[in-house]
Amino acid sequence: MYYWQEKNLKIDKNSKILIGLGDSFTQGQGACSIDLWEKYDWDINKMNLYENVDVLESNYKNSWVNKICENYLTDFTPINFGMLGRGNRAAANELYLHPELNLEMAKEKIVVFMLSGRERFDFVHKEYAEHVHFKTIWPSINDDNPEKDFFGGYLNYAHSDKSSVIELLLNISLVKNWCIVNNAKLVLTSGFENDINRISFINKIKGISHDDNTMYREPKRVDGLVDIVDWDTFLYPNGNLCVTDLLLLLEKKEDLIDLTLSVDNFHKYSKSFDKMSNYGYITKCSHPSYKGHEILSENIYKHIIKMGDNLIPKIKLI
Repeated sequence: MYYWQEKNLKIDKNSKILIGLGDSFTQGQGACSIDLWEKYDWDINKMNLYENVDVLESNYKNSWVNKICENYLTDFTPINFGMLGRGNRAAANELYLHPELNLEMAKEKIVVFMLSGRERFDFVHKEYAEHVHFKTIWPSINDDNPEKDFFGGYLNYAHSDKSSVIELLLNISLVKNWCIVNNAKLVLTSGFENDINRISFINKIKGISHDDNTMYREPKRVDGLVDIVDWDTFLYPNGNLCVTDLLLLLEKKEDLIDLTLSVDNFHKYSKSFDKMSNYGYITKCSHPSYKGHEILSENIYKHIIKMGDNLIPKIKLI
């Protein structure tokens, strides 16, 4: 969040706030108006957010965080903590990095955490700037990356499916605890990973046999970890496993939805058109368009209404 946004926020004991946590899918990258896409010749490289404030402002305006409050929860104030390219650790900690906003003071609070890629890992940025609070790395070796040793070390010595799932569960726990303390509702949904479900997480933590994973012998412990998530209130938009699957369905591209290849298929599809997708839900920069965000806002709002107070997380004992 930028200073120019913060200075317009006045939160007191009578406030109602909706907080969006996540990455670029939350911040609204690509959701700017068609007029702005036209202005910059549909050239992603010309739409630098730091140079073109009009693009940045339009993205925020059209984000699902803002649209929920604009079209549905009209007495709520949107708080968009989405950050381009960041992971779930960064997103979760944004709740704690804005003491000047007095978020805890609001009388009603809804937190929507749109989960990012769990392979990403975030460190507090050594420069800690106005908007970018975290340095994010991926498990990769790319010779074009000047920090390839840093990323490669993460790939070779720290990252695994098991560690990334447990890390995500701890990130969710951090948000969940904030919601418990502050009597806030919590909505969880996935941006582009379509294997976020209880059985998948149990299998990734346990492994396939006790020979290769000691957690295999501790099912109660594994269940307790996985059930940090309130699975009965997890939002699968329109029955889809993640946001990108929903967008592909809206584009009548069901053939691209696949448990292992959906993200790759989504990116390849988004790179195949010169302007917007055929039905206008996906941008050429691989994000939900303003139309996509409108659909997301409707889905999230309906989920909030349907679930009601069940979205207020509770401490679980096993």
